[in-house]
Amino acid sequence: MLSKIIHNKKKLIPAFLLSPGMIILTIGFFIPLIMLFVVSFYQGVSGSGIMVKEVTLDNYINFMDPYYAKIIFRTFKIALLTSILSLILGYPVAMMISKSSEKIKTILLAVVLTPLLTNVVARTLGLMIILGKHGPINQLLGLFNIAPIKFIPGELGIVVGLTQVFMPYMILSISGILGNIDFSLEEAARDLGCSRMGAFWKVIFPLSMPGIVAGSLFVFLLSFSSFVTPRLLGGGKVMVITMLIYQQAMQLINWPFAAAASFVLLFFSTIMITLYSKATMSKNVVGITKNIDGKSKTSGVRLVKRKIGDGLYNWRASIARIISRNARKIKFAESFEGFVQTIGKFLLRSWKVIIVLFIVLPLPLVILSSFSESSIITFPPTGFSLRWYAGLLERTEYVKSFFLSLKLALISVVISLSVGTLASLALARYDFRGKELMRSIFLSPLSLPAVIVGIALLRFLAYMQWVATFQGLMVAHLVLTTAYVVRTVSASLVGFDLSIEEAARDLGASAFYTLRKITLPIIKPGLIVAGIFSFIVSFDETTVSIFITGGRTITLPVRIFSQLEYGLDPTVTAVSSLLILMSVTALLLIGKVFGLEKFSIK
Repeated sequence: MLSKIIHNKKKLIPAFLLSPGMIILTIGFFIPLIMLFVVSFYQGVSGSGIMVKEVTLDNYINFMDPYYAKIIFRTFKIALLTSILSLILGYPVAMMISKSSEKIKTILLAVVLTPLLTNVVARTLGLMIILGKHGPINQLLGLFNIAPIKFIPGELGIVVGLTQVFMPYMILSISGILGNIDFSLEEAARDLGCSRMGAFWKVIFPLSMPGIVAGSLFVFLLSFSSFVTPRLLGGGKVMVITMLIYQQAMQLINWPFAAAASFVLLFFSTIMITLYSKATMSKNVVGITKNIDGKSKTSGVRLVKRKIGDGLYNWRASIARIISRNARKIKFAESFEGFVQTIGKFLLRSWKVIIVLFIVLPLPLVILSSFSESSIITFPPTGFSLRWYAGLLERTEYVKSFFLSLKLALISVVISLSVGTLASLALARYDFRGKELMRSIFLSPLSLPAVIVGIALLRFLAYMQWVATFQGLMVAHLVLTTAYVVRTVSASLVGFDLSIEEAARDLGASAFYTLRKITLPIIKPGLIVAGIFSFIVSFDETTVSIFITGGRTITLPVRIFSQLEYGLDPTVTAVSSLLILMSVTALLLIGKVFGLEKFSIK
């Protein structure tokens, strides 16, 4: 009887640990989503905020209109181009990281991670400086008498901007896979007569496919659901689906149609994830299918493709061998071949340097612009002055927004770190029914487009009369920061030696004493990193906050975003520079505690 009671108590422990986090998610995530889904079937009167509570499918049927279909197609095209460009530019950097020494690898990872941890508005400001009509790129083109390119406002600027913003995900994903590849396989292929490029395409590239798949998926979905960068670089003139949601909800006050657009975005995101995953399954990659009798065979289409590819490769290899054989007979040809290889290596290294500069350059440009004397943001800056930093103290709206963001971030760290750690302990230590489902539930806010979270919370907070209030902002930030804490702390608990805790319990330590003196000190590095991530996520959060701030509760990133919508005020360069400095400091702390080599997406 006693053992049964103890067993029942143990079964209640996971529920007790998960309860605080589930309360936050239920209030700030699931109830708002359910309310938004219900609203999407109402009839809205554009421009009035009036809703007719009669069930209708008109809001969804409207997306069959050519205008809205064009918006979806444009969003898809921008995301696809961003993914392709990120892969082309990011792969050489990922290869460079994987083949570098530990010291160089740490430097390169710091370069890649710094923009990733920097507020998206600050990064986009740097892109607006670079891609502007009189920016560095067009100035460089002018030196060669080439007509300036109109990057912004326009789709071209959005694609370039999204590539710069999201390429680090591609690099981290591919470098994580390349780091596990034995490059001696490439050398073996070279010894067997394969050219350098042939060895890469036949050996290294196929082995890195999982990283390419994961990175492309990250970049595509983030680009498809991005709002801040398309809004600023498009100048409000390039309509994508996130812009449509914002317009319908915040400007036309057509809640039902905005809700329907949100679920259309969610639908396409889900479909793309499913199709992309199925298309990149290992059996599809290698072209293997199964017969009814269980025997494997190569599909007919893939067999033809493979034969054509092998034929082309053999043809290229034969030509290369003939050229190589004849070239060795002539000393001049050997010298010329070496010269070409040297030039090729130089160009490749130069290209890698350009890509790295492309990733990080917007940040130093923002910092340099913040010291300009001019009241117009230009590059290079005219003169040197600290007036914009000194002027921050006089701009009370920026000071109030800073302290609001700081207060939100600190409270979010304390609450989410406590709640998220408890949930992580339940998910890592106990086996119970629905464990994987609960893990997915806690991480779901990270997979949902931020625009959907924002509009769902807007509807919920309006019902609760919490719009533009501190408590409303706190609910929104806790939903996001708790998910980050669960993901980070759960990773720290993987491989934890439970025998240490059992030894402490055998020596008479209570469960709470063991947790406080044994468990928490061991996972302390993970807790520190989770706390830093929580602070950055909360302090830099922009997209969700845009929907629910107002009046006296405008956070600092939203304040900067609003300023950039209506013009480039040099004061925002000073504020953005401080945000960049904060990100660099956070990166140094993470590198010291956790190690930058831990960052990879697999």
